[in-house]
This record gives sequence, C-alpha cells and structure tokens, in this order.
Amino acid sequence: MTTQSSLPSSAVLAPDPVAFRAAMSRVPTSVVVIAAMDNDVPVGMVVGTFTSVSLSPLLVGFLGERRSSTLPRLLNADAVSCNVLHDSQLDVVDAFRRGIDERFEGLDWHIDQGFQVPVLGGATLVVFGKPTSTADAGDHVFAMIDVNGIQATGPARPLVFCGGRLTRMDPGRLVAGDIWQLGYGSTHDGSAARVARNAVSE
Repeated sequence: MTTQSSLPSSAVLAPDPVAFRAAMSRVPTSVVVIAAMDNDVPVGMVVGTFTSVSLSPLLVGFLGERRSSTLPRLLNADAVSCNVLHDSQLDVVDAFRRGIDERFEGLDWHIDQGFQVPVLGGATLVVFGKPTSTADAGDHVFAMIDVNGIQATGPARPLVFCGGRLTRMDPGRLVAGDIWQLGYGSTHDGSAARVARNAVSE
C-alpha cells in the first residue's frame, strides 16, 4: 500500500546548468584514472563517471568531456587501465590537474607487462580493457570498454567525490548484514526471478 503526499512540489522544472550541477553533486561518484600508453608516453585523465555496464559480455564505461584533448588519445589506444583511486591518493588527483604530458611525473606507477598500460601504485582496483565503442552524450562522450582483466589489491577503500569535494567512506560505519542488494537469481523451481541478495561489505 502506498500513500501520497499532499505537499506541493518544490521541483524546479527547468534548472539552469549551474543549479543542475550543484544538485547532482549530492550523488557520490568514484574517482578513477583512465590511462594508456601513447607513443611510449603515459597519458590519462581523472573521471568521476566510471561504472560497470554488463556482465555478459564484461563491459565497463565512463564519460569524457567532448572538448578534452586527452580523450581521443585514450579512445584510440589498443588498451587502457581504469585505476580506482584509494582514499589516500589525493596527490594523484592533484598531479592530474597538470598538463597532459606532466601528469605521471613524481607518481608511483609502472607499465603492466601483460597489457602494456600504465598502472598507478596503490590503486584499490585496476580494470584492464580495450575501448570498443562510443555514444553521444551531449557535451560528453560515453566510452565503452571490453574488460580483459582485473587487479584488486588491498582493502576496498576508494576515494569518493561528493558535495563538490573529495572524501572517503567511514569504514567504522559500513553495514554488512543489514543491507540488501537487488540482483538476478533463480527460484527453487528454476525460473528466473529478481531476488534480494545480502550485500557483503569488505
């Protein structure tokens, strides 16, 4: 049974871009460096839109600004790494505010021998893949990446962007057994059904 509120709507029907951006800053996002090698030079950019897209096939994706000079170099690469930053890696974000050819200077990074892409030391997760397609997304481009490998190291303590600032999760307040995650599963008779699974925090 649902109830309806009689309170008047406070929605702004046509928010301007500044108001919209401020409103959407309430949605926490990941902080990820997408990186590749371009003529033996490491290139990369920080994105706050990295997401899992599909399990079959394995796909991830991110949004890049259309006017970015780094984005074409990543999309044309044979392979990229998606480095999910640890909550201690504020220095990486600062470094990637520099010019495109200076961003890796002074950072802990190496070239993965298997995929031949830059990997940032200390990243909580690295996803390796190949950019395969793009889709128009207004002033951004949505880039799809075929996943070819993953590397998860250390605790899941990612850097988070929310409210216009970089922040972190509070590990003392993570809930393990009381949170439910929706997913796909099968009922006892074998038919497919959407079921609830316990989400396990690390």
